[in-house]
Amino acid sequence: MIESKMDIAALIADLRREHEELEGRLSALTRRSHLSVAEEAEATRLKKLKLAKKDRLAALCRSAPA
Repeated sequence: MIESKMDIAALIADLRREHEELEGRLSALTRRSHLSVAEEAEATRLKKLKLAKKDRLAALCRSAPA
């Protein structure tokens, strides 16, 4: 299915917002001098989610119609 420019633009905006939210949560965690094992696992999970959002954004930007 071919998505319209508006649909792609909305998806890109949502992904950027989600990426920024993940960055904020990750920053809050990593400001601390010591993380528990659970917090380290959460930081790793957030990093992976951020990367997935960034990869999806890049793919959408490459494939978006001009």
